[in-house]
Amino acid sequence: MYWLLLVPIGLVLLYLGLAILTDGRYFGKGLVYRLYDTFGPEIFDIAGESDRWRRLGAMLNLRGDERILDVGTAIGDLPISLAAQPGFRGQAVGVDWAARMVAAAAERARRHHVADRVRFQVADVRDGLPFAAGEFDVVFCLGLLETLPHAEEVLADLRRVLKPGGVLVVSLYRGWAALTAALSYAWYEEHLSALGFRDLRTAPCRRGQDVIIARL
Repeated sequence: MYWLLLVPIGLVLLYLGLAILTDGRYFGKGLVYRLYDTFGPEIFDIAGESDRWRRLGAMLNLRGDERILDVGTAIGDLPISLAAQPGFRGQAVGVDWAARMVAAAAERARRHHVADRVRFQVADVRDGLPFAAGEFDVVFCLGLLETLPHAEEVLADLRRVLKPGGVLVVSLYRGWAALTAALSYAWYEEHLSALGFRDLRTAPCRRGQDVIIARL
């Protein structure tokens, strides 16, 4: 009879796993928000990826004076890594929906002595980005669009805050990781082209994940 107890336990674990993998695309955002806000800063602090972000920045041939936006910044590893590069004199902004993530990101910026070039704020991309049209030269959105129920609306908002000639960088999952990601290259190609992006290209980012780099 004990095996009967495993059924509801298994269903609960499946629910939690899918909710985390999709950030609530199907199950609502309340649970995942609480998980990220409670445990996110500690989890993301373990997996620092500064070298990866510096390589990605090098691929973009940044001049150093750009205004950069990172949507879904977590603890700010990406904008902090770019702002810490020699010669960077622009401004980087990171937004995340979890207040503890944003607080941890701001503290990390102070520790890395880039607080004058990086700022962070709480914002839920589902409610629209709190920035003016054409405010940024480069926008990153990695590991986030795939988790949202209306990704095409968010993609349009990412395009809105980009300057003409600006660059958008989004994630593209491959292999087994693509099983939990709803967005294929064909989806990106269709929607990015409709929004006026051109020169789409892919580049490796991490295991199971590439990036798509698109220019307006």
